[in-house]
Amino acid sequence: MKMNISLLLSAAICLLISGCSNYRELNDLGVIIAMGVDHNEDPKQPYRVTYQVINPSGLSQTNKAGGQGLAVINYTVTGKTLLETLGKSASVIPRENNTTHLSLIIIGEKLARNDLDLLFDGLDRGKYSRVSIPIFIARGQTAKDVLGVIEPLEITPGKNIISTTQNNQKLYGSSSEVLAYEVIASLLSDGKDVSLPGISIRNASQIGKQTKNLETTDPTTIKVSGLAVFRKGKMVRWLDGETARAAQFVTSKVKNTPVVLPCKKGNVTITTIGVKSKMVTEIHHEKPVIHSKINVMGELLETTCQLNFSDPNVLKEFEKKMVKEIEQQIKRTIRITQKEKADIFGFGDALSRTNPAYWRENKKNWDNLYSDAPIALKVNVEIINSGLLMEPYGTK
Repeated sequence: MKMNISLLLSAAICLLISGCSNYRELNDLGVIIAMGVDHNEDPKQPYRVTYQVINPSGLSQTNKAGGQGLAVINYTVTGKTLLETLGKSASVIPRENNTTHLSLIIIGEKLARNDLDLLFDGLDRGKYSRVSIPIFIARGQTAKDVLGVIEPLEITPGKNIISTTQNNQKLYGSSSEVLAYEVIASLLSDGKDVSLPGISIRNASQIGKQTKNLETTDPTTIKVSGLAVFRKGKMVRWLDGETARAAQFVTSKVKNTPVVLPCKKGNVTITTIGVKSKMVTEIHHEKPVIHSKINVMGELLETTCQLNFSDPNVLKEFEKKMVKEIEQQIKRTIRITQKEKADIFGFGDALSRTNPAYWRENKKNWDNLYSDAPIALKVNVEIINSGLLMEPYGTK
């Protein structure tokens, strides 16, 4: 009995010791929360990587506890590979590097136009790989510049980028988060190309990198800016506004978005409250035909027209108008991607599932087949209500 008690005590002591062996004080760690990857002009060191590290004393100052400095500090190093830059960052970051809290990766546009394939190899293959991280493209600027903005509303630029992207997806739908594993899957696929959300700097100036940016009502900020389209791992163009949103319609990533339709002496705004799409690629006479069916549910929430919304025929009329408008936007967007031979929707992947024999024979030529494929689009719209008013203002 005494021996059993001794063994239990020994086991408990071992557990306690092992539990503390990996313990680290926050002030001993360089917690990396964001990473920016840019093209470097030196071909011997093609990557310029900016690591954004949490500053604990700056966080305490943000929380009014009397700390010193900003909430984050950026360190930039160059190297032949991403893993090499992480190792070299130890020569400038005065604390033990820790990437377990890495929350996003920004890629500079110039690098994105060169090639993404090798860039993502390290994220997928490495011992400390993180493939559930959202990826963004810095539009017209470097990732270093974007991470250098001192944000007025969020503690860090990374938090601002993620929050703004999520807010855009909820309220307009031209952008959505794309995680690293989704990018890797597209890069490895013959039937789907990559598309990534863009971010840029609004009111870009040197003040945006200084604390003075917090002292103005019109500060430098980071904004969602279009959808980057890739073909075989290389960025080829941007989609903006309605074309970027139309791409999200095809893939069901739109949640709530306003669609403005004309009427006599004004406009009607219909907000979608549900979008569901289905993609199918069929073969007719040995040629692919792209089929997309999209069901949309919406609410009529604003009008500047004199209309009687208690009449069901009025809502039916606007359902038809909305069908026509969405179809035009989606067809325009698909044709743009066909011109670029960039199947960002995954119609090729859909074909590989429905007709695997045809796909095996033609997958290497899918970009050309996709560019010439006819589009069969079917949009259904149901407006379920017209808000709390049956008549617009000024009818009495």
